[in-house]
Amino acid sequence: KLYRSGEQISLSDILPLLEDMGVEVVDERPHKIEPAGSPTVWIYDFGLVHGAQYELQTGEVKEIFQDAFARAWRGTIENDGFNHLVLAARLTWRQVTVLRAYCKYLRQAGTTFSQNYMEDTLYANQHITRLLVELFETRFDPSRQGRAEEASERLVEEVREALDSVVSLDEDRI
Repeated sequence: KLYRSGEQISLSDILPLLEDMGVEVVDERPHKIEPAGSPTVWIYDFGLVHGAQYELQTGEVKEIFQDAFARAWRGTIENDGFNHLVLAARLTWRQVTVLRAYCKYLRQAGTTFSQNYMEDTLYANQHITRLLVELFETRFDPSRQGRAEEASERLVEEVREALDSVVSLDEDRI
């Protein structure tokens, strides 16, 4: 559900955000409420389908999905394919922003891989993506200092082992 005070929202404005979050909009029911002496309020009830091969537990992802969607709607985070990782890899918008920043750094450094290809690679290798985020947090979270080195070494080894199962050399390099 999406609540809006004032003007009606165009479905064309909402669809790209939801699709970049990895869901398909199968229906939409707008409800107009006109309180006396107050601006019009709209309630949009969207029917969403997530095309994952696994069962999605909405309770596990509700908060991170809503938070990421709201930030994308307001324009405080980018709206791109990295947002698929919120549901797919169960990452927060902050964690996705770190991956997006690395991608943009690699693009500026001259990598031949497009942003879309890197988005697809991280999506296709969600286990490794989660390990990379965990490694980043382990190394740079000030509250983990002191025990970070040992945990980092363990995570680096897990990433190396997981990379052995990556089929594509390009994806392995990404």
